[in-house]
Amino acid sequence: MFVKLCDKNTLTVGEPKAFKVKGHEVIAVNVGDKIFCLDARCTHAGAPLAESTLNEEVLTCPWHYSQFNITNGVALRGPAEKPLKTYSVEERENFVFIDL
Repeated sequence: MFVKLCDKNTLTVGEPKAFKVKGHEVIAVNVGDKIFCLDARCTHAGAPLAESTLNEEVLTCPWHYSQFNITNGVALRGPAEKPLKTYSVEERENFVFIDL
C-alpha cells in the first residue's frame, strides 16, 4: 500500500529528513536523481538517523558511527549488525510515495 510521504521539493539533496507516517518512523534521502526511504532509527542503539551524515550512498549514524548503505539498508560498519528496513518509493507529479 503506497502512501504519500511528502513533496519532493522539501527534500534537500544529501540531507536525510525524518517523517512519521501511519505509525512508522522513516527517513527520506534525496541523492538528486533518486529518493531512498529507510527506517529512521539505527538498529544498534536507536539513534535518530535524520541527524546522520551522507557520503554518496553511505549513511553514518550520529551516535556510534555505524554505517548503512541507503540503497538496501545493509550495515556496512558496526557496531550495528542488523540492516535498516528499506521502503519502495514512487515519485508521482513531484510527490514522494512509499510502500508500507
